[in-house]
Amino acid sequence: MRELQGSNREDARRRQAWCRKWKASSAAVSGIASLALVSFVSCTPAGDPSGEPDEGETTELPSILLVTLDTTRADAVGFESDHVETPALEALAARGARFTQAYATAPLTLPSHVSMHTGLYPRDHGMHENSRVFARDEALLAPRLRERGYRTAAFVSALPLARQFGLHAGFERYDDAFGSANERRAADTTDLALELLRETGSAPTFLWVHYFDPHDPYDPPEPFRSRYAGNPYLGEIAYMDSQLGRLVAAFETQAGDRPWRI
Repeated sequence: MRELQGSNREDARRRQAWCRKWKASSAAVSGIASLALVSFVSCTPAGDPSGEPDEGETTELPSILLVTLDTTRADAVGFESDHVETPALEALAARGARFTQAYATAPLTLPSHVSMHTGLYPRDHGMHENSRVFARDEALLAPRLRERGYRTAAFVSALPLARQFGLHAGFERYDDAFGSANERRAADTTDLALELLRETGSAPTFLWVHYFDPHDPYDPPEPFRSRYAGNPYLGEIAYMDSQLGRLVAAFETQAGDRPWRI
């Protein structure tokens, strides 16, 4: 891991130690693997910029937002490229931990996401391609979190992650209503997630949101189509980032003074 700009080595070490302490005290979330290609974690609770818990602090289950970005190359985001603007991703990286050597366990959507939800490599979870069914519910993260008292919801954006392939297990709500196109834009998925957040009470929430936009054919909506006319792939990235910003803001607002993790 590379230190973030403006952070010294000791700050990074404290943040890593605090994250490890939280993970050890909350074993139910130990199955989360690092995100593919673009990977970072913001594990600082709202209102505590130092990232260190107070002595004697009571343990409260944090709400968790897991966002997965399909086909998003590390060199296609703002903190690695001067050719695209991704302020939401950059803001997360600036206040969290960014991993510069995070690799997808498979070059396909379903097996890679199974790895993220189990912490297992494809050789161990048995999924090596799309359009297969994962039937080991006990290995997934959502059922474990639900047992711990979490509200669980997922909003996925494309057919490879449809409920028929098994990742819906443990989610009270698993929204995969793509329509005939078999995928949907980030704005539509974000709108649904924001509706859920407005209805969420005080219980800790595990929310998984999946975006699929940077897939061929690249056709970002305006103003991103015009802004990135020479590279519509980057236009899709910038558009997706704009929706990520909406999602993160709503998630943090809903969490309020309670702890949260992204």
